[in-house]
Amino acid sequence: MWRIFSRRLLFLFFLISVSVWFSGYLYQQSAAGALHAKVIGTDEFRKMQLSNQTLSLMLEASASEDILPGDVMTILYPFSGEGSIKTGRSTRSLESGLSKIALWRTRLIRRNRNGYFALREAYAAIWNDVECFPVTGTSVYYENSWMFERNYGGKRGHEGTDLMPAADLAGVFPVVSMTDGVVEKIGWLEQGGYRIGIRSPSGGYFYYAHLDSYAQKFSEGDAVFAGEQLGMMGNTGYGEEGTAGRFAVHLHVGIYIRADTGEDGGSLDELSVNPYWVLRYAAML
Repeated sequence: MWRIFSRRLLFLFFLISVSVWFSGYLYQQSAAGALHAKVIGTDEFRKMQLSNQTLSLMLEASASEDILPGDVMTILYPFSGEGSIKTGRSTRSLESGLSKIALWRTRLIRRNRNGYFALREAYAAIWNDVECFPVTGTSVYYENSWMFERNYGGKRGHEGTDLMPAADLAGVFPVVSMTDGVVEKIGWLEQGGYRIGIRSPSGGYFYYAHLDSYAQKFSEGDAVFAGEQLGMMGNTGYGEEGTAGRFAVHLHVGIYIRADTGEDGGSLDELSVNPYWVLRYAAML
């Protein structure tokens, strides 16, 4: 009798072990399957949504030589509500530290290498080169105004974040580059006023608009460094060159990436993404 009971108990243990292993296998497959280039152009990818725990983990990654912020965003994607698993408990578990992130990186690359690196390249362009906050000399207020309605020049969504200084003074507060990079665009735009666009090493395009003036005579192709002054915060734009004062002094920050969404999705040139969370992260550095 005892021998029969023992065999049945061992068989039950075997079934449970197989079930747990298979469940874990399916879970990892589901997570890996959420990583593919086609998600890059989606609204969920562009708007992003980070918890305070994730921002802290990103800060930890910024000091790591192995796990970079772009890796963290890629690995958390399937668990964040944007991918296929949408499990808050798993997200909190991954947010517990970089060691768990590193473990999942190995799993995801093993099961979907192409998808992982396609998504990581896009996230790297947004996150990996950020080294500092873009405004110095004053406290600023900003909110998550992604796709808020704008009407000048036609109804459209707001593809950026506006940083409002403590005092409505043009030409007083310095604007600095958030990243190393190269000047790609410089000069007047009707909607953006005096603006400058910096292409960072990982491929992100960081756009600073409504400047009152430039710090120097920049030319396209000039190298800039993170923390280098680009100009002074202003209120230029919404008219012919030199127009100013049609709105409060602020800095508009935009972030754009170039992305290949795969054979069916094609290429996305200058895809706007929500800068709000990047600015939150930069303020912690």
